[in-house]
Amino acid sequence: MRRLLAALLLALVAAPAIAGPPCSPCAGFDTTDPAAAAAALAGGPPLAEESVLWVRWRPAEAGGEAAAAVRAAGGTPWLAFAFATPPPLVDNLPALEQELGRLAALTGDARPGERVQLLWPAAGERPAPDEYAFLVKRASVAVVGVAPEVEVVSAPLPADAAYLDELFARDIAAYLDGVALAVEEPAAAAEAAARLQQLDPGIAVVLELAAPAGHPGELLAVAAAAAAAGAETTLFRGLAPTADRLAALAVLAREFSGDRSLDPYSAPEGAAEAWSFVRGEDLGLRVVARAPAGAASLRLVLPDRNLRLPELIDLASGEPVPQFLTERGDDYYAVEITAPAPVVLVALERPGAGEIQGLEGVEEELTVRDERQMPVEEILRRLQAFEDAQRRRVDGYTATNTTHLRFQAGTGGQSFEATFRGPFFFHQGAGFDWVWQELLVNGVRWRDRSIPEIPLIQPAKAAAQPVEISFGKEYRYSLRGTATVEDRDCWVVEFAPTVAAEPGRSLYQGTLWVDRELYARVRTRAVQLGLTGEVVSNEETVTFSPVTADGRVAPWAATSYFLPLRLVGQQIWSLLSSATVVEREIVLSEVAVNPPDFDQRRQAALDSEYTMVRDTTRGLRYLVYDESAGERVVKEELDPKRRFLLGGMFYDDSRDYPIPLAGFNWLWFDWRGTGTQANVFFGGALINVAVSNPSLF
Repeated sequence: MRRLLAALLLALVAAPAIAGPPCSPCAGFDTTDPAAAAAALAGGPPLAEESVLWVRWRPAEAGGEAAAAVRAAGGTPWLAFAFATPPPLVDNLPALEQELGRLAALTGDARPGERVQLLWPAAGERPAPDEYAFLVKRASVAVVGVAPEVEVVSAPLPADAAYLDELFARDIAAYLDGVALAVEEPAAAAEAAARLQQLDPGIAVVLELAAPAGHPGELLAVAAAAAAAGAETTLFRGLAPTADRLAALAVLAREFSGDRSLDPYSAPEGAAEAWSFVRGEDLGLRVVARAPAGAASLRLVLPDRNLRLPELIDLASGEPVPQFLTERGDDYYAVEITAPAPVVLVALERPGAGEIQGLEGVEEELTVRDERQMPVEEILRRLQAFEDAQRRRVDGYTATNTTHLRFQAGTGGQSFEATFRGPFFFHQGAGFDWVWQELLVNGVRWRDRSIPEIPLIQPAKAAAQPVEISFGKEYRYSLRGTATVEDRDCWVVEFAPTVAAEPGRSLYQGTLWVDRELYARVRTRAVQLGLTGEVVSNEETVTFSPVTADGRVAPWAATSYFLPLRLVGQQIWSLLSSATVVEREIVLSEVAVNPPDFDQRRQAALDSEYTMVRDTTRGLRYLVYDESAGERVVKEELDPKRRFLLGGMFYDDSRDYPIPLAGFNWLWFDWRGTGTQANVFFGGALINVAVSNPSLF
């Protein structure tokens, strides 16, 4: 009775509200010819719809023919993608990006529950933790962005707990659904598998093992031993795809599907080795047992007298054969199998809890509840995947950029407003070009066709953007809760630098609002930290909206294009020892995504006489015409000097009349590269000099 209660509790606890593994043990095999493997599987024992038998191969090119054949035969596709980008990855990002694009194309047709494995570097080499963690994050979001329900598995890693600690310290848990371990035998993985469950409870542990020789039933015995060592899946390398071996794997997949788990309380005696697996639905058992060498019969003694209806499962056909040589004692149930194969599979049933005296009502009284709170790491992974998929769909877009600026110099000083408007061209991976086609100053239109080059005062570029996948850990994230923003139910995620921002190395602190249905970014609010120079404060809020390809309002769906259409912010500039508050609003309108004439429109703007600016790694820079190049080029160095001819009237209370005044004004934003600001006005007998260093102390 105690063993039955233990089995009942084990089965119920093993299958809470969180989805469990699709089978236990699960198994699969590696092949170089998935079409031939599918044909061989199709000729063996049939697989049930819910059965999982992994078939892994390295796809050569996009196309779902091989995967479709494997699915039709009852197998489950497992794509192994081998990256060829050499380390260090940071020096080879263009090559890595090309491979990520190919990976996304290969997995675009994958079905929910199928797997993609990320192989890197060359076989047999131990991946450097920092490099491999970066690759896993980038590759995982590329896969999940196009196939959200596909499972991502690591390359075969060493079964070394210290190495796994070092790898998971780089926050990769949210990006992996499974970790593969390369071992010679299942027992060698037990410590590493236990450590993985501590690092990421519920993660699938995959053991990659050489296919055993001998009787086909050895495949079941090795898979059972791997499950006892803590593995969910055993993937056999070098398996000869003979009919008897594939039939044995098909029988394993069918008989061990669903909510099964290892049941150490029901392991039988009498075998050389044996493993029992209980099903949560009805507490039925599947027993894998090795017969003693040369034994004429195999007597399995199970420590539960309530077991019944034993059947020997034929590993070639999957057909059950009832067994009648049984014995029931006070605390055991024995099954004797004559002329056993080296490895046997036995199925047994248990009566329902209501049929057993003393257990009436147990099923009704015992309830296990486990409501899963989504961790912030998973939210970020899905956001990154959504944005990666969006990025791959958008080559570029055009729009009309309208930027409103309002300047307030000092406390109570007079305000000054300017509005720039013109065509905007964004190209993926190259930033944007913006045409200053129209300028309004305090509502008055600038009449000249060419707008003068004004000093481009802007904050330093941040060392890393929030949610951006990088080699280092720049930000920490926390889930604050949920909120409704733009009529969408959102996760509210706060972010801040992991260490205090240093002067000259700016980072952000702020909040992300992430749609709970699509995991699209709805809004970002951020304050830039660690600023130096003229801009001493920078805060901005960006709102993302879904649009159609021709810029109309679109539904909140993954098929829409989500673009940052509005930015509202405030900066504080330190100019000549005076604080100037600058309020900004940037609005994109008349959007066209991937227009066929994108290059023609952009070239027409470059050929025009209008003032243009480009977004570069150093910030906005003017695009000026270079006669030697015959085209516009980026003006890397901005002229920090400005000269003005001033005229007007000077009035002093000591005089009854104003004094005419005329002269020159020189303004330096960066005096001789020292960061010092200087302003000199000379008009006859009047000289006025102001010097300031906003970064002093």
